[in-house]
Order: sequence, then C-alpha cells, then structure tokens
Amino acid sequence: MTPQQIEIDPTPALHDFSIASPGAHSNTGLLKFASHRGVAPSASAIRLDTPRTIRVALAGCGVVGGGLVRLLHESAPAIAARFGVRFDLTRVLVRDLNRERNLPLDSRLLTNDLDAFLAHDSDVIIEAIGGNEPARTIAAAALARGTKVITANKELIASHGASLSALAHEHGAGLDFGAAVGGSAPVISTLRDLVGASTPLSVRGILNGTSNYVISLLERGATLDGALASARELGLAEADCARDLDGRDAAAKLAIIAWIAFGIRPADLHVRRTPLVPGLERLVRFATITGARVRLVAECTRLPGDRVTASVEPVIVHPDSAFGRTVLEENRVEVDLGWRSPLSVSGPGAGGAPTAAALLGDLLRVSPPPNDRGLGATQFLSVADPREHRWLVAAHLDPVALQQTSTAVGLSSERRASDGPDAVLITGPASWKSVRRLIGELDLLNVAPSIARYETCKESEALQ
Repeated sequence: MTPQQIEIDPTPALHDFSIASPGAHSNTGLLKFASHRGVAPSASAIRLDTPRTIRVALAGCGVVGGGLVRLLHESAPAIAARFGVRFDLTRVLVRDLNRERNLPLDSRLLTNDLDAFLAHDSDVIIEAIGGNEPARTIAAAALARGTKVITANKELIASHGASLSALAHEHGAGLDFGAAVGGSAPVISTLRDLVGASTPLSVRGILNGTSNYVISLLERGATLDGALASARELGLAEADCARDLDGRDAAAKLAIIAWIAFGIRPADLHVRRTPLVPGLERLVRFATITGARVRLVAECTRLPGDRVTASVEPVIVHPDSAFGRTVLEENRVEVDLGWRSPLSVSGPGAGGAPTAAALLGDLLRVSPPPNDRGLGATQFLSVADPREHRWLVAAHLDPVALQQTSTAVGLSSERRASDGPDAVLITGPASWKSVRRLIGELDLLNVAPSIARYETCKESEALQ
C-alpha cells in the first residue's frame, strides 16, 4: 500500500437510527412542551412559576463532560427563564474519583462504579466518554428502561446504532446525536429542517476541527509534531488523533449527513477516503507554491439517476474561497439546494466548550424529527464517483520522471514543479480510476506518492 493509504470503506452500521418522540412510555420528568420545531417554546409562551426539574446523569467528566458541567451551571438562570426547566445533575461517572477537576460539582455525585451508575434513576443520560465501551453498555441499559440518551459519540453510533435504535423503539426512549456532527455548527438540525422541503444537490464541508487546526498551523510554518502538540494542549485533540488525520472521524460524520440528506443508511454509504498523513507537510508546502490551501473536505453529491457519491479527501482550494478562509478548529458545511448560493453553517468543531454547547442544544430539544425519509421518498443508491477532477500528485521524484510516469498511464499534466527532492504535478481532468493507476505505478517505484483533489483554477497559480 502507498504510505498515504487510500481506502474505500463502507461506514459501519447506523441502521434504523430514528428518534422516538416522547409518548406513553416516556419518563414523566421529560420535557413535554409542544413546538413545531421540537424545541421548548420561549418564556413568553408558557407560565414559568416553577421550572420543571429534569434529572441528568452524566457519563464522563473529561474535556467535553467537564465543559457541559460548567455550561449547565453558568446557564441555569437563562435556561429556567427561557425554557421553564431546571437540569439537576444527579450522578457523574468518572474513572478517577480523586482527580482535581475545578468544576462547580459536588464530589458526592461522583462514582467510578459502573453498576451503581446504571442503577441510578434519571430522566436523561448524557454519554461523554467516547469509544465503544462502556458507552454502549450505558446507552443500552438506559434505553432499555425508557431513558433518553444523548451522545456526541460517532464511534458508538457507527458501531451499535442498529441495536440501540431497536431498543429506543421498543421502550419508547429517545436517542439524540445532533452533537455528533459539526461541534457548535448546527449541521444536523439544519439538514433535518431542510430535508422535508428539498433534497440537496450536495452537502460538503470541513467536518474535523482537529485536522483543520493542524493544517492551519502547518500553513503558518509549524511542524506536524508541533501542531499536534498545540492541538492537544488546547484540548482539541486526543493523545491518539489517528481518526482525525486519516479521515475516519469525518467519514463517520459524513455517513450521518448522507443518511439525513439522502436517506442512505450509513452502512450502505461507500466513502472514498484518502488520509492526510503521511505526506501532509508536503501537500501543504506544494499548495502554498500554487497560492492555495489544503483542506480535508467531506462530500456527498447527488448524481443523475438517483445516485449519490461520497468522499473524504485532501482538497486544494483557493485561499479566498469559503473553505480556504475556514481556519484553525472551525467547521463549515455547505448545502447546495440549487439556489444562487449554498446554505452554510459554521462554528468551532473541536474542543470541550463547542461540543458541550451542542450537547446542551440536544438536551433542550424535546423530540427531533425522525431520520427516516419515509416510504414515499426517493431512494438513493451509493456509487463510486464517475466524475473527472483535476488532481495534485506529489512524489519523491524529479519532475520530468513524474510527468513521464503520468503520461505512461494516459494522464495529461497541466503544470509541474519541484521542491528539493520532491516533485508535484497537476493533472488535467481525470477519473479517480485513472489517477489510482498513477498512484499504483508510483508505489512500484517506492517514491511515497501523495494525492489531493485540485479545485482552484485562479490565474495567480504559481506552478510553471
């Protein structure tokens, strides 16, 4: 395999992951306000003599969970005034009872006993642990007794969405994952509002704040190790951020987006995924030579014949484009509905505070609409991308040899350049299949090829 491993992966299952509306089997403590958007009405619409108390159990009190604790404490008066509800944090599951957290939290609420946490009675459980276990056990136990579960955990939903959805349906529970995509950018709620009126032509965006932060620092002269250290210091990256840099995190989010926008079950969505590393520093360097920027872009696009193609890959964009101006940990998603310009949402997509804000938004939502488009809706099929694009191909090779290799596999090249021992060329319009042949030939030469889609075509490009 090439060092920049390129894969086609079907995303793990999120089958039948609908959200049950509060009904006869719902907890009596849950919000019961009526609203056409599924959000509790403002203070002017209801009498707020005594705010309703909602008992909340929190699993995980790290960067995200701790951020939510602070937010619930600081926002309590505004939440009570606007929504007529008071969130009472009644139990918090942690790994280390003795860790200093500097949070407005009574230490008597903490437990490291999973069984005791699961036995505790609450109206809502917020899962902020991450990963598969014990997150799956917690979510399954809560849903089985009819308790609403809120999570921003893409891995949990990707791996166990089908079984958790079945439990939610069976027991009249709610399961919300709006915080799983976009951080503070309201991607899921925006798509849910739009999908009943129109099917998008495409949804594309920067969905991983950690990778975008790292790229932004590289553009400013940092090393990859230095950029990663800075991201970890700010709480924007885990110790192991492989999922951020190889595109798996963005692909999981894209699968959720494609499900809501096009009704394609995430397990049925085939994603062309091209990691950023190794080779990211070289891509950034050559993008700079062309007067452009590198961004990890996730995209699902509607094709003729009710088909949809999906990809997560490095894309070279113009610095003045909307994605080129999206820097640091910002996320940005653009929804093309065929209007004069795309509808866009943006906001910080990494870090404790943005994710905590998104979790609070899900906590305030009464009953989000189901994700199922319905039996009468158009059924879309996930297919490989048949379109042609321009590509930037870099390798540890001199420019003439790189161009000769490109020509030998039938690819034309528009520009080429070199920087030390590395060379780069920009191809003419070509299919992914054709470019993959070039990468295969460069693999045989052991010259560490890297590839990115090339979307900028300004006259100021510097390659000669």
